Amino acid sequence: MIKVKIKVLSNWSASGGSTVAFCNLVNQFNSRGYDCTFYGPHTYHLNKCKGALKENFKIEKDDILIAHFIDLPYRPPVRKVILSLHEKDLYPLQQKNYKVFDKIHYLTETQKSWHNIDHPHFICPNFHTFLQKNPKKVTDIAGIIGSIDRNKQVHKSILRALEDGMEEIHIFGTINDEVYFNESVKPIIDKNRNKVFLRGFIENRQEIYDSVSDVYMSSNSENASFVADECFMTGTVFKGNSNVLEVTSIVSNEDVFKIWEREVLL
Repeated sequence: MIKVKIKVLSNWSASGGSTVAFCNLVNQFNSRGYDCTFYGPHTYHLNKCKGALKENFKIEKDDILIAHFIDLPYRPPVRKVILSLHEKDLYPLQQKNYKVFDKIHYLTETQKSWHNIDHPHFICPNFHTFLQKNPKKVTDIAGIIGSIDRNKQVHKSILRALEDGMEEIHIFGTINDEVYFNESVKPIIDKNRNKVFLRGFIENRQEIYDSVSDVYMSSNSENASFVADECFMTGTVFKGNSNVLEVTSIVSNEDVFKIWEREVLL
């Protein structure tokens, strides 16, 4: 057993792309003999990986701390402090005290360029749970996958799918913004009850992609979208907007781990 404790500390651990990414990260580290725990304020992650609530987080001097979506007033007295950045304008580094971090983890070169700061860093994509490319049994069935909030602009995706003549539109996700949902999404659903269906959050991603032919995304800001990756894996037609990078390949988990090992663990 490798004698180092890795602690992931985030201000968000409800369902969402970053939470899935950190659960995968923790599981990958633990499967390779590292002691890694994900601490967050919500409960979603607790049965997905070795997880604990943020209130139980404690600093130890030999820790490697991977922080996310959190402001640190000073560098904590640990072995290493890494900021794992999954956002663009939702966490603008130029407005943050980023110098307390030893390194910044970006997901893409485009994300790094957007933040436009000079600080030690490395670029590494997320670990993935790989999905199957099964033969499609449906056509003209649209999916909208992800949190229902203003940034995701779900109402625009619904309207685009309706304009494209999709026979059915299924919305898979948790309502994180009730005001936005009631103002912008619910009226469209109510007007198109025979075509637009609110399915809620579904854990089984393979089930989602096997049930749709096309996936729409209209986010105001998006970075290294799991949905785009999963469409590529499953052979699902992805209809994103200009804020989502085109996916043409997926890096293996082994290669992703080698980057973390080189940049953080060694």
